Amino acid sequence: MGPLSLTRPRLALWIRSRALRRLLFFRILPLVVILPVLLQILLAYVVAKDPRLLPSPLRRAKNVLIVTAHPDDECLFFSPSILGVLDANPDVVGGLVVLSTGNNYGLGETRKKELHGSCLALGINAERCIALDRMDLQDNPRIWWNEDVIIGSVKKYVEKWKVDAILTFDSGGISGHINHRAVSAAISNYAATDAKAPPTYLLSSVHLIRKYTFLGDLPLTSLSFSWRIFQALFSRASEVDESYDDKALIANTWSSYLKTRMAFSSHGSQYSWDRNLYMVLARQVWFNDLRRVPRRST
Repeated sequence: MGPLSLTRPRLALWIRSRALRRLLFFRILPLVVILPVLLQILLAYVVAKDPRLLPSPLRRAKNVLIVTAHPDDECLFFSPSILGVLDANPDVVGGLVVLSTGNNYGLGETRKKELHGSCLALGINAERCIALDRMDLQDNPRIWWNEDVIIGSVKKYVEKWKVDAILTFDSGGISGHINHRAVSAAISNYAATDAKAPPTYLLSSVHLIRKYTFLGDLPLTSLSFSWRIFQALFSRASEVDESYDDKALIANTWSSYLKTRMAFSSHGSQYSWDRNLYMVLARQVWFNDLRRVPRRST
């Protein structure tokens, strides 16, 4: 039904509703699009190294360790954190322990070799780019890995490399993969109960819809950091203030994003059209928010 067939009251209502729709489209929609981009720029370039967003245990780390389950996890999920931490401190040495070769489809040796190209792109020390191949930690989406074996494997490298900060999955495992979740459970328990465990940060999982919104989820993610962002813009922080050590928000610069893509391109056996789309739409390739594992009182 067009406007000519409407009575005057209905015509006025139709005009007002149309004006409202135009207002929403031309004024509010651009804000929805522009705000996430501005936030990304702010976090990546303006306040990137502020201790209130990149906490002291990560800024001061000399030997940081990323613990994942399969080759390519490091660039699909953790690249903003890896590149952000390594860029913030020229003295830090990055290490990666992947607890399996990703041999679920018989490509373990290939994926193990591909991992080294990814480490190179991300600036991870070649001698500290390790993919384990234990019979009790094989890539399998139906098996919960033995947590004691995980802890023992990780502690070996924590001691060998004098690791003073760890990054790994949270309980959701980002993608929900059972191996990811087992890694999280084991390392969280280790960090919470072992007095010698380094400060450990877990990468936050989100609902599927939030996960694939490009930068659209950044304003929502930033809400819990809003006061810290405000402070970072207008005041200096003490490097020794531990009140900000509970969480982190790290965003990729454009240069870091290109390094992320380069890292994933090394995983040729995993490169497909949907993964290529993932490298544009997934929030984890643009920004990471992490939570520190609290020490459990004994």
